Amino acid sequence: MFHLSVDETSEAHWPTGALSAADPDEPAVSVAELAERLPGADLAWLLEIADLGAIDDHGLVEVVAAWQRVASWAAAGAARAAAALAARPSMNPRWPDAAGRVTEPNVAGEELAMRLGCSRRQARALVRHGRAFEGALAWTGDALARGEIDATKAHLVADALEDVPVPVALAVQDLVLDGAARRTPTQLARDVARALVEIDPDAAAERYAAARRGRRVDAPRVLPNGMAGIWAVLPATSAVRLDSALGSLARSARTAGDPRTLDQLRADLLVDLTVGAVEGSVAAVALAALGSAETETHRQGARKPVPSTEGDEPLEAVETHEPLEARESTTSADRDEPNPRRPAPRTEVRVTVALSTLLGLDDAPADLAGYGPVTAEAARALARGGTWRRIVTDPLSGAVLDVGRTRYRPPVDLDEHVRVRDRTCARPGCAAAADSCDLDHTEEYHRAHGTTSDGNLAPLCRRDHVVKTDGGFRLVQIAPGVVEWTTPTGHRYRVSPGLDRPYEVLPRVPGPGF
Repeated sequence: MFHLSVDETSEAHWPTGALSAADPDEPAVSVAELAERLPGADLAWLLEIADLGAIDDHGLVEVVAAWQRVASWAAAGAARAAAALAARPSMNPRWPDAAGRVTEPNVAGEELAMRLGCSRRQARALVRHGRAFEGALAWTGDALARGEIDATKAHLVADALEDVPVPVALAVQDLVLDGAARRTPTQLARDVARALVEIDPDAAAERYAAARRGRRVDAPRVLPNGMAGIWAVLPATSAVRLDSALGSLARSARTAGDPRTLDQLRADLLVDLTVGAVEGSVAAVALAALGSAETETHRQGARKPVPSTEGDEPLEAVETHEPLEARESTTSADRDEPNPRRPAPRTEVRVTVALSTLLGLDDAPADLAGYGPVTAEAARALARGGTWRRIVTDPLSGAVLDVGRTRYRPPVDLDEHVRVRDRTCARPGCAAAADSCDLDHTEEYHRAHGTTSDGNLAPLCRRDHVVKTDGGFRLVQIAPGVVEWTTPTGHRYRVSPGLDRPYEVLPRVPGPGF
Protein backbone atom coordinates (compact mmCIF):
# COMPACT_ATOMS: atom_id res chain seq x y z
CA MET A 1 0.00 0.00 0.00
CA PHE A 2 1.04 3.61 -0.46
CA HIS A 3 1.36 5.79 2.62
CA LEU A 4 2.05 9.44 3.26
CA SER A 5 5.05 10.52 5.31
CA VAL A 6 5.30 14.25 5.97
CA ASP A 7 8.56 16.18 6.17
CA GLU A 8 7.71 18.72 8.89
CA THR A 9 10.77 20.87 8.12
CA SER A 10 9.60 21.73 4.63
CA GLU A 11 8.16 25.19 3.97
CA ALA A 12 6.87 24.28 0.50
CA HIS A 13 3.24 25.05 -0.33
CA TRP A 14 2.57 21.39 -1.10
CA PRO A 15 3.31 18.72 1.55
CA THR A 16 6.49 16.85 0.80
CA GLY A 17 4.89 13.62 1.98
CA ALA A 18 4.79 10.74 -0.46
CA LEU A 19 2.43 8.00 -1.49
CA SER A 20 5.06 5.28 -1.17
CA ALA A 21 4.62 1.65 -2.11
CA ALA A 22 4.86 -1.28 0.24
CA ASP A 23 7.39 -2.66 -2.23
CA PRO A 24 10.61 -0.66 -1.64
CA ASP A 25 11.50 -1.02 -5.31
CA GLU A 26 8.48 1.08 -6.28
CA PRO A 27 9.17 4.84 -6.54
CA ALA A 28 7.46 7.14 -4.07
CA VAL A 29 4.98 9.67 -5.43
CA SER A 30 4.70 13.02 -3.68
CA VAL A 31 1.32 14.59 -3.13
CA ALA A 32 2.50 17.56 -5.20
CA GLU A 33 3.30 15.19 -8.07
CA LEU A 34 -0.05 13.51 -7.62
CA ALA A 35 -1.76 16.84 -8.21
CA GLU A 36 0.21 17.39 -11.40
CA ARG A 37 -0.19 13.94 -12.96
CA LEU A 38 -2.45 13.66 -15.97
CA PRO A 39 -5.38 11.33 -15.42
CA GLY A 40 -5.28 7.86 -16.87
CA ALA A 41 -4.84 4.22 -15.98
CA ASP A 42 -1.55 4.85 -14.12
CA LEU A 43 -3.04 7.52 -11.89
CA ALA A 44 -6.11 5.36 -11.23
CA TRP A 45 -3.83 2.49 -10.16
CA LEU A 46 -1.86 4.72 -7.78
CA LEU A 47 -5.06 5.98 -6.20
CA GLU A 48 -6.58 2.52 -5.93
CA ILE A 49 -3.71 1.09 -3.90
CA ALA A 50 -3.15 4.17 -1.75
CA ASP A 51 -3.48 3.69 2.02
CA LEU A 52 -6.06 6.37 2.84
CA GLY A 53 -5.66 5.89 6.56
CA ALA A 54 -2.02 6.94 6.40
CA ILE A 55 -2.64 10.17 4.45
CA ASP A 56 -3.09 13.50 6.23
CA ASP A 57 -6.09 15.76 5.67
CA HIS A 58 -4.43 17.92 3.04
CA GLY A 59 -3.32 14.86 1.13
CA LEU A 60 -6.82 13.33 1.18
CA VAL A 61 -8.21 16.44 -0.47
CA GLU A 62 -5.70 15.94 -3.28
CA VAL A 63 -6.62 12.25 -3.54
CA VAL A 64 -10.29 13.18 -3.98
CA ALA A 65 -9.33 15.75 -6.62
CA ALA A 66 -7.19 13.17 -8.41
CA TRP A 67 -10.09 10.69 -8.49
CA GLN A 68 -12.26 13.41 -9.99
CA ARG A 69 -9.69 13.96 -12.74
CA VAL A 70 -9.77 10.23 -13.45
CA ALA A 71 -13.57 10.42 -13.67
CA SER A 72 -13.26 13.28 -16.19
CA TRP A 73 -10.79 11.28 -18.23
CA ALA A 74 -13.17 8.30 -18.23
CA ALA A 75 -16.09 10.53 -19.25
CA ALA A 76 -14.09 11.83 -22.21
CA GLY A 77 -13.30 8.27 -23.25
CA ALA A 78 -16.96 7.22 -23.01
CA ALA A 79 -18.02 10.19 -25.15
CA ARG A 80 -15.35 9.38 -27.71
CA ALA A 81 -16.48 5.74 -27.91
CA ALA A 82 -20.15 6.77 -28.15
CA ALA A 83 -19.36 9.00 -31.12
CA ALA A 84 -17.46 6.16 -32.78
CA LEU A 85 -20.43 3.82 -32.27
CA ALA A 86 -22.84 6.36 -33.74
CA ALA A 87 -20.79 6.42 -36.95
CA ARG A 88 -21.17 2.66 -37.51
CA PRO A 89 -23.57 1.46 -40.25
CA SER A 90 -25.61 -0.55 -37.73
CA MET A 91 -26.56 2.69 -35.98
CA ASN A 92 -27.67 4.38 -39.20
CA PRO A 93 -30.47 2.27 -40.70
CA ARG A 94 -31.98 3.05 -44.07
CA TRP A 95 -35.41 4.31 -43.14
CA PRO A 96 -38.16 3.42 -45.63
CA ASP A 97 -40.58 6.05 -46.88
CA ALA A 98 -43.30 4.37 -44.81
CA ALA A 99 -41.50 5.46 -41.64
CA GLY A 100 -42.28 9.09 -42.43
CA ARG A 101 -40.00 11.91 -41.31
CA VAL A 102 -37.74 10.38 -38.65
CA THR A 103 -36.56 13.19 -36.38
CA GLU A 104 -33.46 11.28 -35.21
CA PRO A 105 -32.26 8.82 -37.87
CA ASN A 106 -29.39 7.54 -35.72
CA VAL A 107 -30.29 4.79 -33.20
CA ALA A 108 -27.13 4.89 -31.06
CA GLY A 109 -29.15 6.65 -28.36
CA GLU A 110 -31.49 3.67 -28.02
CA GLU A 111 -28.60 1.20 -28.16
CA LEU A 112 -26.66 2.95 -25.40
CA ALA A 113 -29.67 3.80 -23.23
CA MET A 114 -30.50 0.12 -22.78
CA ARG A 115 -26.91 -0.89 -22.11
CA LEU A 116 -26.18 1.95 -19.68
CA GLY A 117 -29.54 1.95 -17.93
CA CYS A 118 -30.03 5.65 -18.64
CA SER A 119 -32.62 7.68 -20.48
CA ARG A 120 -32.59 8.07 -24.23
CA ARG A 121 -31.98 11.80 -23.77
CA GLN A 122 -28.85 11.15 -21.72
CA ALA A 123 -27.55 8.58 -24.21
CA ARG A 124 -28.12 10.89 -27.15
CA ALA A 125 -26.35 13.68 -25.31
CA LEU A 126 -23.35 11.40 -24.79
CA VAL A 127 -23.18 10.76 -28.53
CA ARG A 128 -23.70 14.42 -29.37
CA HIS A 129 -21.00 15.57 -26.98
CA GLY A 130 -18.56 12.95 -28.23
CA ARG A 131 -19.01 14.22 -31.77
CA ALA A 132 -18.61 17.83 -30.67
CA PHE A 133 -15.42 17.06 -28.74
CA GLU A 134 -13.90 15.76 -31.97
CA GLY A 135 -14.84 18.91 -33.88
CA ALA A 136 -15.39 22.54 -32.96
CA LEU A 137 -15.37 21.77 -29.23
CA ALA A 138 -12.08 19.89 -29.26
CA TRP A 139 -10.62 22.29 -26.68
CA THR A 140 -13.44 21.44 -24.29
CA GLY A 141 -12.96 17.73 -24.96
CA ASP A 142 -9.24 18.05 -24.28
CA ALA A 143 -9.88 19.92 -21.02
CA LEU A 144 -12.21 17.11 -19.96
CA ALA A 145 -9.72 14.40 -20.89
CA ARG A 146 -6.97 16.17 -18.95
CA GLY A 147 -9.19 16.44 -15.91
CA GLU A 148 -9.19 20.24 -15.93
CA ILE A 149 -13.00 20.33 -15.96
CA ASP A 150 -15.54 17.69 -15.01
CA ALA A 151 -18.21 16.14 -17.20
CA THR A 152 -20.93 18.47 -15.93
CA LYS A 153 -19.01 21.55 -17.06
CA ALA A 154 -17.95 20.00 -20.36
CA HIS A 155 -21.52 19.05 -21.20
CA LEU A 156 -22.73 22.50 -20.19
CA VAL A 157 -20.32 24.12 -22.64
CA ALA A 158 -21.21 21.61 -25.35
CA ASP A 159 -24.95 22.19 -24.99
CA ALA A 160 -24.52 25.96 -25.12
CA LEU A 161 -22.26 25.94 -28.19
CA GLU A 162 -23.53 23.02 -30.26
CA ASP A 163 -25.52 25.19 -32.69
CA VAL A 164 -23.26 28.24 -32.99
CA PRO A 165 -20.82 28.85 -35.87
CA VAL A 166 -17.37 27.32 -35.42
CA PRO A 167 -15.54 30.67 -35.10
CA VAL A 168 -17.93 31.72 -32.33
CA ALA A 169 -17.55 28.39 -30.53
CA LEU A 170 -13.77 28.70 -30.65
CA ALA A 171 -13.83 32.28 -29.39
CA VAL A 172 -16.14 31.44 -26.47
CA GLN A 173 -14.00 28.49 -25.42
CA ASP A 174 -10.93 30.68 -25.57
CA LEU A 175 -12.59 33.08 -23.13
CA VAL A 176 -14.10 30.68 -20.61
CA LEU A 177 -12.01 27.51 -20.41
CA ASP A 178 -8.95 28.96 -18.69
CA GLY A 179 -10.89 29.74 -15.54
CA ALA A 180 -13.50 27.00 -15.81
CA ALA A 181 -11.83 24.78 -13.19
CA ARG A 182 -12.41 27.48 -10.58
CA ARG A 183 -16.00 28.23 -11.56
CA THR A 184 -19.10 26.35 -10.43
CA PRO A 185 -21.38 25.01 -13.18
CA THR A 186 -23.83 27.87 -12.57
CA GLN A 187 -21.05 30.45 -12.81
CA LEU A 188 -19.64 28.82 -15.92
CA ALA A 189 -23.09 28.86 -17.54
CA ARG A 190 -23.22 32.61 -16.95
CA ASP A 191 -19.71 33.00 -18.35
CA VAL A 192 -20.67 31.16 -21.53
CA ALA A 193 -23.92 33.10 -21.94
CA ARG A 194 -22.13 36.41 -21.45
CA ALA A 195 -19.39 35.47 -23.91
CA LEU A 196 -21.93 34.49 -26.55
CA VAL A 197 -23.64 37.86 -26.35
CA GLU A 198 -20.33 39.76 -26.37
CA ILE A 199 -18.85 37.83 -29.30
CA ASP A 200 -21.95 37.43 -31.46
CA PRO A 201 -24.58 39.97 -30.37
CA ASP A 202 -26.45 40.01 -33.68
CA ALA A 203 -27.19 36.29 -33.46
CA ALA A 204 -28.18 36.37 -29.78
CA ALA A 205 -31.81 37.21 -30.58
CA GLU A 206 -32.00 34.43 -33.15
CA ARG A 207 -30.57 31.91 -30.70
CA TYR A 208 -33.06 33.05 -28.08
CA ALA A 209 -35.98 32.59 -30.47
CA ALA A 210 -34.80 29.10 -31.36
CA ALA A 211 -34.25 28.18 -27.72
CA ARG A 212 -37.66 29.55 -26.78
CA ARG A 213 -39.29 27.05 -29.10
CA GLY A 214 -37.83 24.33 -26.88
CA ARG A 215 -39.61 25.50 -23.73
CA ARG A 216 -41.23 22.65 -21.87
CA VAL A 217 -42.29 21.17 -18.56
CA ASP A 218 -40.94 17.67 -18.01
CA ALA A 219 -42.80 14.80 -16.41
CA PRO A 220 -42.29 14.30 -12.66
CA ARG A 221 -38.90 13.19 -11.39
CA VAL A 222 -39.09 10.63 -8.63
CA LEU A 223 -37.80 11.84 -5.25
CA PRO A 224 -37.63 9.92 -1.96
CA ASN A 225 -40.53 9.50 0.45
CA GLY A 226 -43.38 9.88 -1.99
CA MET A 227 -42.26 13.24 -3.35
CA ALA A 228 -41.55 14.32 -6.92
CA GLY A 229 -39.87 17.20 -8.71
CA ILE A 230 -41.16 19.17 -11.70
CA TRP A 231 -38.59 20.77 -14.00
CA ALA A 232 -39.64 23.58 -16.34
CA VAL A 233 -37.50 25.10 -19.10
CA LEU A 234 -38.78 28.63 -19.72
CA PRO A 235 -37.61 31.92 -21.17
CA ALA A 236 -35.71 33.71 -18.43
CA THR A 237 -38.26 36.53 -18.24
CA SER A 238 -41.13 34.07 -17.82
CA ALA A 239 -39.25 32.14 -15.14
CA VAL A 240 -38.55 35.31 -13.17
CA ARG A 241 -42.18 36.42 -13.48
CA LEU A 242 -43.42 33.03 -12.28
CA ASP A 243 -40.99 33.07 -9.37
CA SER A 244 -42.02 36.59 -8.41
CA ALA A 245 -45.74 35.83 -8.69
CA LEU A 246 -45.48 32.76 -6.48
CA GLY A 247 -43.40 34.69 -3.97
CA SER A 248 -45.87 37.58 -3.88
CA LEU A 249 -48.87 35.30 -3.40
CA ALA A 250 -47.07 33.28 -0.74
CA ARG A 251 -46.09 36.37 1.21
CA SER A 252 -49.66 37.67 1.01
CA ALA A 253 -50.96 34.39 2.40
CA ARG A 254 -48.45 34.51 5.25
CA THR A 255 -49.46 38.08 6.07
CA ALA A 256 -53.08 36.92 6.19
CA GLY A 257 -52.16 34.33 8.81
CA ASP A 258 -51.55 31.16 6.82
CA PRO A 259 -49.29 28.95 9.00
CA ARG A 260 -47.47 27.28 6.11
CA THR A 261 -43.90 28.25 5.30
CA LEU A 262 -43.16 30.34 2.22
CA ASP A 263 -41.68 27.31 0.46
CA GLN A 264 -44.76 25.23 1.26
CA LEU A 265 -47.07 27.99 0.08
CA ARG A 266 -45.18 28.45 -3.19
CA ALA A 267 -45.42 24.74 -3.91
CA ASP A 268 -49.11 24.51 -2.97
CA LEU A 269 -49.98 27.61 -4.98
CA LEU A 270 -48.27 26.22 -8.06
CA VAL A 271 -50.44 23.11 -7.84
CA ASP A 272 -53.66 24.92 -6.90
CA LEU A 273 -53.38 27.57 -9.60
CA THR A 274 -52.65 25.11 -12.41
CA VAL A 275 -54.67 22.02 -11.51
CA GLY A 276 -57.50 24.14 -10.18
CA ALA A 277 -57.59 26.22 -13.35
CA VAL A 278 -57.70 23.12 -15.55
CA GLU A 279 -60.54 21.65 -13.52
CA GLY A 280 -62.38 24.96 -13.65
CA SER A 281 -62.71 25.37 -9.91
CA VAL A 282 -60.41 28.32 -9.31
CA ALA A 283 -59.64 29.56 -12.80
CA ALA A 284 -60.83 33.11 -12.28
CA VAL A 285 -59.11 33.42 -8.92
CA ALA A 286 -55.88 31.99 -10.33
CA LEU A 287 -55.77 34.28 -13.31
CA ALA A 288 -56.65 37.32 -11.25
CA ALA A 289 -54.03 36.47 -8.65
CA LEU A 290 -51.31 35.94 -11.22
CA GLY A 291 -52.30 39.16 -12.95
CA SER A 292 -52.08 41.10 -9.70
CA ALA A 293 -48.74 39.54 -8.86
CA GLU A 294 -47.45 40.41 -12.31
CA THR A 295 -48.48 44.03 -11.84
CA GLU A 296 -46.75 44.06 -8.46
CA THR A 297 -43.65 42.63 -10.11
CA HIS A 298 -43.52 45.48 -12.61
CA ARG A 299 -43.90 48.04 -9.82
CA GLN A 300 -41.29 46.63 -7.46
CA GLY A 301 -38.92 44.93 -9.87
CA ALA A 302 -38.53 41.20 -10.29
CA ARG A 303 -36.99 39.23 -7.47
CA LYS A 304 -33.94 37.21 -8.26
CA PRO A 305 -35.03 33.59 -8.77
CA VAL A 306 -33.77 30.90 -6.45
CA PRO A 307 -31.33 28.69 -8.39
CA SER A 308 -32.74 25.22 -8.91
CA THR A 309 -30.79 22.01 -8.67
CA GLU A 310 -31.36 19.42 -11.30
CA GLY A 311 -32.11 15.91 -10.18
CA ASP A 312 -32.04 12.76 -12.22
CA GLU A 313 -33.21 12.64 -15.74
CA PRO A 314 -36.99 13.10 -15.93
CA LEU A 315 -39.36 10.51 -17.20
CA GLU A 316 -39.21 10.49 -20.98
CA ALA A 317 -42.03 12.02 -22.95
CA VAL A 318 -43.40 10.44 -26.10
CA GLU A 319 -41.40 11.51 -29.12
CA THR A 320 -43.47 12.79 -31.99
CA HIS A 321 -42.56 13.34 -35.60
CA GLU A 322 -44.59 16.52 -36.04
CA PRO A 323 -42.57 19.68 -36.69
CA LEU A 324 -42.05 21.65 -33.51
CA GLU A 325 -43.10 24.88 -35.17
CA ALA A 326 -46.45 23.40 -36.16
CA ARG A 327 -47.17 22.19 -32.66
CA GLU A 328 -46.27 25.50 -31.06
CA SER A 329 -47.81 27.96 -33.46
CA THR A 330 -50.85 28.61 -31.24
CA THR A 331 -49.68 27.82 -27.74
CA SER A 332 -51.06 29.92 -24.91
CA ALA A 333 -47.57 31.15 -24.04
CA ASP A 334 -47.47 33.02 -27.36
CA ARG A 335 -50.54 35.09 -26.43
CA ASP A 336 -50.35 38.24 -24.35
CA GLU A 337 -53.45 37.47 -22.28
CA PRO A 338 -54.79 34.17 -20.92
CA ASN A 339 -58.24 33.01 -22.01
CA PRO A 340 -60.28 31.81 -19.04
CA ARG A 341 -63.29 31.06 -21.28
CA ARG A 342 -61.51 28.33 -23.19
CA PRO A 343 -62.95 24.87 -22.33
CA ALA A 344 -60.74 23.12 -19.80
CA PRO A 345 -59.68 19.51 -20.38
CA ARG A 346 -60.66 16.90 -17.85
CA THR A 347 -57.86 15.71 -15.61
CA GLU A 348 -57.44 12.14 -14.45
CA VAL A 349 -55.17 10.42 -11.97
CA ARG A 350 -54.69 6.69 -12.43
CA VAL A 351 -53.78 4.54 -9.46
CA THR A 352 -53.20 0.80 -9.58
CA VAL A 353 -53.95 -0.71 -6.18
CA ALA A 354 -54.65 -4.22 -4.94
CA LEU A 355 -58.23 -4.84 -3.84
CA SER A 356 -56.96 -6.12 -0.50
CA THR A 357 -55.08 -2.84 0.03
CA LEU A 358 -58.09 -0.76 -0.90
CA LEU A 359 -60.19 -2.67 1.64
CA GLY A 360 -57.57 -2.13 4.35
CA LEU A 361 -56.57 -5.79 4.62
CA ASP A 362 -52.92 -4.99 3.95
CA ASP A 363 -50.64 -2.00 3.31
CA ALA A 364 -49.06 -3.03 0.01
CA PRO A 365 -47.84 -0.01 -1.99
CA ALA A 366 -49.93 1.20 -4.92
CA ASP A 367 -48.67 2.53 -8.26
CA LEU A 368 -49.39 6.12 -9.30
CA ALA A 369 -49.27 6.44 -13.09
CA GLY A 370 -46.52 8.80 -14.21
CA TYR A 371 -44.70 8.55 -10.89
CA GLY A 372 -44.35 5.10 -9.32
CA PRO A 373 -45.00 3.58 -5.90
CA VAL A 374 -47.04 5.43 -3.30
CA THR A 375 -48.10 4.34 0.16
CA ALA A 376 -51.32 2.46 0.80
CA GLU A 377 -52.56 5.42 2.81
CA ALA A 378 -52.05 7.77 -0.14
CA ALA A 379 -53.92 5.38 -2.46
CA ARG A 380 -56.85 5.14 -0.07
CA ALA A 381 -56.91 8.92 0.22
CA LEU A 382 -57.25 9.17 -3.56
CA ALA A 383 -60.06 6.64 -3.43
CA ARG A 384 -62.03 8.79 -1.02
CA GLY A 385 -62.36 11.72 -3.38
CA GLY A 386 -61.09 13.70 -6.32
CA THR A 387 -61.03 13.10 -10.03
CA TRP A 388 -59.26 9.80 -10.39
CA ARG A 389 -59.47 6.39 -11.98
CA ARG A 390 -59.17 3.32 -9.83
CA ILE A 391 -57.75 0.10 -11.34
CA VAL A 392 -58.17 -2.84 -8.99
CA THR A 393 -55.78 -5.72 -9.62
CA ASP A 394 -58.35 -8.54 -9.64
CA PRO A 395 -57.69 -11.60 -11.82
CA LEU A 396 -61.45 -12.02 -12.41
CA SER A 397 -61.58 -9.10 -14.82
CA GLY A 398 -63.31 -10.89 -17.66
CA ALA A 399 -61.35 -8.89 -20.24
CA VAL A 400 -61.14 -10.18 -23.79
CA LEU A 401 -57.54 -11.34 -24.28
CA ASP A 402 -57.43 -12.75 -27.81
CA VAL A 403 -59.37 -12.08 -31.00
CA GLY A 404 -56.94 -13.97 -33.27
CA ARG A 405 -56.64 -12.48 -36.75
CA THR A 406 -60.25 -11.42 -37.03
CA ARG A 407 -59.28 -7.76 -36.66
CA TYR A 408 -56.18 -5.56 -36.63
CA ARG A 409 -57.28 -3.01 -34.06
CA PRO A 410 -57.83 -4.53 -30.63
CA PRO A 411 -61.24 -4.10 -29.02
CA VAL A 412 -61.50 -1.54 -26.26
CA ASP A 413 -61.25 -4.01 -23.38
CA LEU A 414 -58.18 -5.74 -24.86
CA ASP A 415 -56.55 -2.38 -25.56
CA GLU A 416 -57.16 -1.28 -21.98
CA HIS A 417 -56.02 -4.63 -20.56
CA VAL A 418 -52.63 -4.41 -22.30
CA ARG A 419 -52.05 -0.78 -21.33
CA VAL A 420 -52.99 -1.41 -17.71
CA ARG A 421 -50.86 -4.55 -17.61
CA ASP A 422 -47.70 -2.92 -18.94
CA ARG A 423 -48.18 0.64 -17.59
CA THR A 424 -45.30 2.07 -19.65
CA CYS A 425 -43.59 1.71 -23.00
CA ALA A 426 -42.14 -1.78 -23.34
CA ARG A 427 -38.60 -0.65 -24.20
CA PRO A 428 -36.16 -1.18 -21.34
CA GLY A 429 -35.73 2.13 -19.55
CA CYS A 430 -38.48 4.07 -21.34
CA ALA A 431 -41.00 5.50 -18.88
CA ALA A 432 -43.51 6.91 -21.38
CA ALA A 433 -46.98 6.14 -20.02
CA ALA A 434 -48.76 3.30 -21.81
CA ASP A 435 -51.82 5.50 -22.35
CA SER A 436 -49.75 7.80 -24.57
CA CYS A 437 -48.12 4.97 -26.56
CA ASP A 438 -48.95 3.13 -29.75
CA LEU A 439 -50.23 -0.41 -29.19
CA ASP A 440 -47.80 -2.47 -31.28
CA HIS A 441 -48.15 -6.00 -32.65
CA THR A 442 -44.89 -7.64 -31.54
CA GLU A 443 -45.14 -10.05 -34.49
CA GLU A 444 -46.34 -7.70 -37.18
CA TYR A 445 -49.94 -8.25 -38.17
CA HIS A 446 -49.50 -7.61 -41.87
CA ARG A 447 -45.93 -8.79 -42.53
CA ALA A 448 -45.62 -11.69 -40.08
CA HIS A 449 -49.29 -12.65 -39.65
CA GLY A 450 -49.21 -11.82 -35.96
CA THR A 451 -52.37 -12.11 -33.92
CA THR A 452 -54.26 -9.41 -32.09
CA SER A 453 -53.90 -10.85 -28.61
CA ASP A 454 -52.55 -9.94 -25.20
CA GLY A 455 -49.48 -12.08 -25.96
CA ASN A 456 -48.68 -10.16 -29.14
CA LEU A 457 -49.52 -6.60 -28.14
CA ALA A 458 -47.31 -4.19 -26.21
CA PRO A 459 -47.30 -0.40 -25.80
CA LEU A 460 -44.43 1.38 -27.54
CA CYS A 461 -43.90 5.13 -27.61
CA ARG A 462 -43.82 6.51 -31.12
CA ARG A 463 -40.01 6.62 -31.32
CA ASP A 464 -39.58 3.06 -30.06
CA HIS A 465 -42.35 1.87 -32.38
CA VAL A 466 -40.43 3.36 -35.31
CA VAL A 467 -37.05 1.88 -34.33
CA LYS A 468 -38.64 -1.52 -33.69
CA THR A 469 -40.33 -1.54 -37.09
CA ASP A 470 -37.53 -0.15 -39.27
CA GLY A 471 -34.51 0.61 -37.08
CA GLY A 472 -32.96 -2.84 -36.74
CA PHE A 473 -34.28 -3.73 -33.27
CA ARG A 474 -35.98 -7.12 -32.87
CA LEU A 475 -38.71 -7.94 -30.37
CA VAL A 476 -40.13 -11.23 -29.12
CA GLN A 477 -42.90 -11.44 -26.53
CA ILE A 478 -42.08 -14.70 -24.75
CA ALA A 479 -45.15 -14.40 -22.51
CA PRO A 480 -47.87 -11.77 -22.22
CA GLY A 481 -46.16 -8.66 -20.89
CA VAL A 482 -42.63 -10.12 -21.08
CA VAL A 483 -40.64 -8.73 -24.02
CA GLU A 484 -37.15 -9.60 -25.22
CA TRP A 485 -35.24 -7.03 -27.26
CA THR A 486 -32.26 -7.66 -29.53
CA THR A 487 -30.44 -4.49 -30.59
CA PRO A 488 -28.55 -3.92 -33.86
CA THR A 489 -25.26 -4.75 -32.09
CA GLY A 490 -26.59 -8.06 -30.74
CA HIS A 491 -27.20 -6.99 -27.13
CA ARG A 492 -30.26 -8.68 -25.64
CA TYR A 493 -32.58 -7.54 -22.87
CA ARG A 494 -35.73 -8.91 -21.24
CA VAL A 495 -38.25 -6.53 -19.71
CA SER A 496 -41.59 -6.85 -17.93
CA PRO A 497 -42.70 -3.20 -17.94
CA GLY A 498 -45.77 -3.75 -15.79
CA LEU A 499 -43.75 -5.14 -12.89
CA ASP A 500 -41.51 -2.05 -12.57
CA ARG A 501 -38.43 -4.15 -11.90
CA PRO A 502 -34.91 -3.95 -13.34
CA TYR A 503 -34.72 -5.41 -16.82
CA GLU A 504 -32.47 -8.39 -17.48
CA VAL A 505 -29.31 -8.39 -19.58
CA LEU A 506 -29.26 -11.64 -21.56
CA PRO A 507 -26.30 -13.49 -23.10
CA ARG A 508 -25.51 -12.67 -26.68
CA VAL A 509 -26.70 -15.22 -29.21
CA PRO A 510 -24.40 -15.26 -32.29
CA GLY A 511 -26.28 -15.22 -35.53
CA PRO A 512 -26.51 -13.58 -38.93
CA GLY A 513 -25.61 -9.93 -38.70
CA PHE A 514 -24.17 -10.13 -35.17
